[in-house]
Amino acid sequence: MNFAHFFRYVQDAPWYAHFLMPVLEALRPLPPNAHVLDVGTGAGKLIELGQAAYPGLRWTGADVDEVMLAEARQRLSLHRVPLHHLQEDGRLPFEDGAFDVVTFCSVLFLLPDPEPLLQEARRVLRPEGRLITLTPTGNGRLTFTVLRQIGWHPHNWTFFLWRTMTAGNGRAWAQKNTLPTFAQQTRAAYSQQHGFQGLAVIEVIDWVAKSSLQTSRAYA
Repeated sequence: MNFAHFFRYVQDAPWYAHFLMPVLEALRPLPPNAHVLDVGTGAGKLIELGQAAYPGLRWTGADVDEVMLAEARQRLSLHRVPLHHLQEDGRLPFEDGAFDVVTFCSVLFLLPDPEPLLQEARRVLRPEGRLITLTPTGNGRLTFTVLRQIGWHPHNWTFFLWRTMTAGNGRAWAQKNTLPTFAQQTRAAYSQQHGFQGLAVIEVIDWVAKSSLQTSRAYA
């Protein structure tokens, strides 16, 4: 099993949908035909779930790994979704203001310098666009609440591997304040919430007068 195929196996484990749920909730206010770009889409699980939850949204996926995109293209629901291979320089091959939302799931915290990609995301967003980032925290407690939530499916063993592999980078990301700083620099509203029993953090930047998310709310 190559890594891309294994990563799709991880994304298709039932626990991974719980991890992505805060992003789907943040997309709920979007009107029909809003255009969402998922950067670092990997095997395309967020797009698959997003299409099922909000059939009216238009999706585009992008990733630097062509093998990962090949896995995404095997999903029947993604056959008509544009999936773009990105260059390593972080340049996004889209026109200015092409999207209503840009999402990053488990992407930015892995980059030595996410600033160029953030600038690109802002460029391809419409003036009142939204940026959504989901990142493992490296914290949270492995309680029975978590185990009951993700269920006892055999594929869920990958949850423990994921937590081990992402913990260090997740904790380091929390110390950097990258997105609050970027929001301040670009005069945007910033909000942060913890979800998945504290194992994930969703950060949202809105280029509007006031964020529509309440920072006190936490997703289970």
